[in-house]
Amino acid sequence: MDIAALQLAVRFSLVPNELGYCGQDSAGKKFKRCIIKGDCRGIEEEICRFIVLYPYLKTLAKITGLPPFSYPVVESYWLGNEKLKKAKPEHYDLLLENFAKQGVPDWLIKELRKKRPKVFIPTHLFQVLHVGVGRASGSVPFNLDSINQCMIRWGVVTKIRNSKSEIRNLVTARLNSLRKKGKTYEVTLRTETLRFEPEFLPGLRVGDSIACHWGWAVKILTAREEKNLSFWIKEVLKALF
Repeated sequence: MDIAALQLAVRFSLVPNELGYCGQDSAGKKFKRCIIKGDCRGIEEEICRFIVLYPYLKTLAKITGLPPFSYPVVESYWLGNEKLKKAKPEHYDLLLENFAKQGVPDWLIKELRKKRPKVFIPTHLFQVLHVGVGRASGSVPFNLDSINQCMIRWGVVTKIRNSKSEIRNLVTARLNSLRKKGKTYEVTLRTETLRFEPEFLPGLRVGDSIACHWGWAVKILTAREEKNLSFWIKEVLKALF
């Protein structure tokens, strides 16, 4: 069991799970236990029930020759890394096969077969933009607001407010987000206030670089992670538009 890989996976999976968008109701408590205590028993089984996440991990595992819950595979999907350079256009068919096995609706798979990308980059933003956030599960509308909520955005912390009440633990950051530009999207900076769980982000300080997902700050980024995330988001935008 790769504890670091599972902790990375659940950092980004917890909030959409708690919102009812992905996975089963049984996942939340296990995810929190994994992040805070390093007890990740049952995490692989829970993620195997995520309708789109698990097919990507299986696809990346086949492409790289690594286990689906290894750190390089999990990282390549959520933040991007060098392993993504191994992905070829023909691997798109493998993703669609894994979608079918996972229960993604047939109508969506048929639609995706007709709009094959010239470049296949199996990352979270590829899912958000090419497949379409919420389209596999019907959980949210596919629009600019949902795109920005779902994509892994990153930015520098400018203000932190801690409180004994969880809902009042807030962090303000200048976030790299997307805006529409004609038929494509471009990266732009937006100042937003996010919620955060202090036990998930111990030592969080003004000036830190963070990643966020669905209105929550979920990870303090290293310089390498920030560089990879920025690079692969731009690569996905170039590939799709």
